[in-house]
Amino acid sequence: MSNLPDHVGIDFGTHSVKAVELAKISSSRPELVNLGSQVTPKGVINSEDKADKKKLADALKKLFSSSGIKNQKIVLALPEFSVFTRFLEFPGVKKEELKDAVYFEAKQYIPMPLNEVQLSYVPIGFNEEKNAPKVLVVAAPRKIIDIYINIAMMAGLELIAIETESTAMGRAMYRSTGKKDLVILDFGANTTDMSILTEGYLVFSQSIAIGSDSLTQAVINKFNFNFQRAEEFKRNYGVTENILEGKIYEVLSPILESIMVEVRRGIEFYKSKTMSSAPKDFLLNGDGALLPGLSEYVSKSLLVNATLAQPWNNIVVNNKFKDIIAKSGASYSVSIGLALKDE
Repeated sequence: MSNLPDHVGIDFGTHSVKAVELAKISSSRPELVNLGSQVTPKGVINSEDKADKKKLADALKKLFSSSGIKNQKIVLALPEFSVFTRFLEFPGVKKEELKDAVYFEAKQYIPMPLNEVQLSYVPIGFNEEKNAPKVLVVAAPRKIIDIYINIAMMAGLELIAIETESTAMGRAMYRSTGKKDLVILDFGANTTDMSILTEGYLVFSQSIAIGSDSLTQAVINKFNFNFQRAEEFKRNYGVTENILEGKIYEVLSPILESIMVEVRRGIEFYKSKTMSSAPKDFLLNGDGALLPGLSEYVSKSLLVNATLAQPWNNIVVNNKFKDIIAKSGASYSVSIGLALKDE
């Protein structure tokens, strides 16, 4: 497969659109060319409404203008909650038969007619005991893909590839850590997305319908704050037990524990399907991962080694960007992974 041309990775989030442009991505030390972030207009993500698509396209144009990004070629990620993924094995199926087998099997798992989705699969190894190719099946609704194709066109940009957030994040985490076995938790505004990498391959992903906005809302409900003040309290104090007499911790921890319950269920499902143990190294990504005390909370709750992701490791960064990266480095993981896509 041919290498992609130089491009910009675009990550559409509920609260912000982020962009990263890298050079020398095939080397061991890619270089940051440029990056930027722009507020996402409220309620426009995945909207088919023409006015909403224009708002998002305008935000994208403003992002390029304000950050001075010149490259018009982009690779973007579809929001994880929009995508269906499934890890499957095919005992006795030969390589030349795999495409038809995937199509037949996918009909049983994807909750939409196959003519309404873009279906693809990624070979991720071979189970010698079962004589079975292992694949990750990915399906995205065509109408969602069309939304982002239209947004790119309206913004005057050339869309050269689309992939899932979990695939992009897995690439970024492998390049930054060198670890092939990881669990990644991406704390977004409306969802928390979990991905499992084994041997460097994405083998499992799920989207949990609880995100960092639920934490903010809990602070609002408890203390009658406005959104901005509640957000500040959440970001400043997080889930650190000994601050403010533990009052913020008491509000946030039940919601975080609801997320942990779903993570445990996902891990158990993965173990039952693959008959293998899950990685114990967890990396926390996304804007919501910047919550003080979160790594310690996840480690204690799940009995794992959870750390804040450092996606800029092994990337050469000019001093002029270092303040931005110091404050919000882990929130750029998806856009970095998209920028690193080379085929």
